[in-house]
Amino acid sequence: MAWYRSAVRYFEATLVDNIRLAPHTCVLRLGGCASLEAARPGQFVMVRGDWGADPLLPRAFSLLAIRGDGVVDLLVKAVGKATRLLERATPGERLAVLGPLGTAFPEPRPDRDDWLVAGGVGLAPLLMHAARARATGCSDRITLFYGGRSAEDLVLVDAIEATGCRVVFATEDGSRGVRGYVTAAVEAAAAAGGAPTVLACGPEPMLRAVARLCRARGLDGYLSLEGEMACGIGACLACAVPCRSRPYRYTCTDGPVLPLADLAGPYAGEPAPLDAAHDVDGVRVR
Repeated sequence: MAWYRSAVRYFEATLVDNIRLAPHTCVLRLGGCASLEAARPGQFVMVRGDWGADPLLPRAFSLLAIRGDGVVDLLVKAVGKATRLLERATPGERLAVLGPLGTAFPEPRPDRDDWLVAGGVGLAPLLMHAARARATGCSDRITLFYGGRSAEDLVLVDAIEATGCRVVFATEDGSRGVRGYVTAAVEAAAAAGGAPTVLACGPEPMLRAVARLCRARGLDGYLSLEGEMACGIGACLACAVPCRSRPYRYTCTDGPVLPLADLAGPYAGEPAPLDAAHDVDGVRVR
């Protein structure tokens, strides 16, 4: 891990606990993370284990909770080689961590209703937002819509309910809460009226559905994008997103949280570019 320790802002954390929540889903509790204590909901970290050259690149994770005394939680779902290695990590293992990185969701406010729309492990930054709302006395202005394929996919339910916010669960098989996609539950609530600000994090199809809903209803929204990124610091330019204020923004440095009003392309109901290559300072990149 010598290269990662010497890189700008990387530091070494220790795995304090690996808490199993569901098959292939866990919370990694990391110690030695005092530099993350000022992080806000929506910001993320890049994490790499001491596993040699394969896989080479770190992985990005939104922060789930900051527990004080240098301890933070990350919500991890094993979907590839790196996340499977992290899922199997044991207490005492060392991890290279870079962060906090990126932009955050707007702070909860007592004069604004926030609808939080979470799919899968996209729950992490939104649960952190709900916990922050509780700490600032704004829980009554928060509604969390949380969806998964089945009840087994809905994790950290006790922690969600402890925030004191209103909660709407949705599962595709109807095993808990509303049957169907979480966005259908949001649409039903929107049809009843109100002018909330929508904050969303989850799979790409869910984010595009939330964007369509917000445009149709004239609602303000912020999306935490889950585009692939290799570096986390704007060097590789792999996470370009078409925007209105300039041709492209980058998920790692300009995001991951971006205002819906600035997003173009598929998030604005426009066709995706046929060629994902783009110009940066006169250089053609992908």
